[in-house]
Amino acid sequence: MDELTLRELGERLAREIAGEPRARVDKRQRCPGELRSSVVSFARVCREHGEPIRDIAQRLGLVESTLARWLRAERRQGRAGFRSVAIVPSHGTAPEHVALPLRLLTPRGYSVEGLDPQTLAFLLKVVG
Repeated sequence: MDELTLRELGERLAREIAGEPRARVDKRQRCPGELRSSVVSFARVCREHGEPIRDIAQRLGLVESTLARWLRAERRQGRAGFRSVAIVPSHGTAPEHVALPLRLLTPRGYSVEGLDPQTLAFLLKVVG
């Protein structure tokens, strides 16, 4: 996503957040689930571009701790269950007795090549 599109999306979400009539529960205000999901997706993309949570929250008109809590909750939900991974040889084929370096390809499209089985197992533990 390019910077212009990202900025426009952030401005639209900030307007939605500011204009959203939220139901008051005790002292806190609740944000509708669909809007919260859009905010979390937007924040995830911004984080992948290296933007700090503080700046993202400020741009959207949210409290930093609220956005951080939403991101943590979304990350916890994503950890439940199995993740899709593929273990494939990184280059061509070889006789069965020769072990080729392995490649880890994540669901988001990141690729790490040239791994031995022990390093691959370690990375899967860390990522999973």
